[in-house]
Amino acid sequence: MSPANSVDSKTGKGHHTPKVSVGVPVYNGERYLALCLDSLLGQTFSDFEIIISDNGSTDSTMQICRRYAEQDSRIRYYRTDINHGAAWNFNRTVQLADGAYFKWAAHDDLCAPEFLQSCVDVLDSDSSAVLVCPKPRVINDQGEKQDPYPIRLKTDSPEAHVRYGEVVRGHVGYKCYEVFGLYRMSVLNNTELIGNYPHGDGVLLARVALFGRFHEVPEELFFPREHAAQSMKAMKDRYDYSDWFDTKRTGRMVFPTWRMFWEYFRAIGGTPTSLWQRFRCQMHLIRSALSYRRKFVRDLVGAWKGRRRRKLNLQKPPSAVSHSTSGGGPTDR
Repeated sequence: MSPANSVDSKTGKGHHTPKVSVGVPVYNGERYLALCLDSLLGQTFSDFEIIISDNGSTDSTMQICRRYAEQDSRIRYYRTDINHGAAWNFNRTVQLADGAYFKWAAHDDLCAPEFLQSCVDVLDSDSSAVLVCPKPRVINDQGEKQDPYPIRLKTDSPEAHVRYGEVVRGHVGYKCYEVFGLYRMSVLNNTELIGNYPHGDGVLLARVALFGRFHEVPEELFFPREHAAQSMKAMKDRYDYSDWFDTKRTGRMVFPTWRMFWEYFRAIGGTPTSLWQRFRCQMHLIRSALSYRRKFVRDLVGAWKGRRRRKLNLQKPPSAVSHSTSGGGPTDR
């Protein structure tokens, strides 16, 4: 798809193809975007491109992006005037990428200077690794380090069903930070990328886990930021979160938990795993589904209540109906 209002710093058909592509999806990210870009441009590994996809921002994001694109030829900036939702914007950066390796960078996160080099070294030397991510350390809105992130999954196991089971079992406090690691593009291109439904990032990780091992760099080189304006804190419930992933779903009846498990099930097919491994993956999924049984019921009750509210709204005079538009969430994160 051709981008609207793009600044493309590439100079022609004979341009250098970078080894790494970094996708920066953003929506109204003026507060932290420059800090993110500075941390990326300060990497010790320099053979990369940065692809910024602006999802219809209404603040000064466009001006910041254009300024950086003019200053560094490795940056390409694309903008659309319509907010298509977070999943579309994340996936768009992959579709525009040229590198053999790919990383998403949230506009409000930071990376230590050694982030890319440490990840590239692993992918270059270990063909069994498909995704590499340094150990994360959460920072607050002021950039101050918070408590260490305690979750570590067995996604480095040589067994595909173990890796898959670790992702789908729903660990308390698990934040899917690996989605911001460095992928082999050849693996990403064999997935559906981030689905336009809640926990689409987690489903992607489950798919990727079936292709090979994850590797965690032991040093804390990745600093995800937690602040009041980011999506997970600003969403009222999972239905708002569904709208954030895909603005076209606003007002529709959705079943977030049912959809998530259906996609987890679909992920098992179409991957380079044996029938025995697929069966064991399904057993992991069944055990996980049992622990989510209350949320399955909550989806049904929530859908019924939502349908009833919409029916009552249709019976009210137009002046009494609250009209609101979804911006896909306050940040693309």
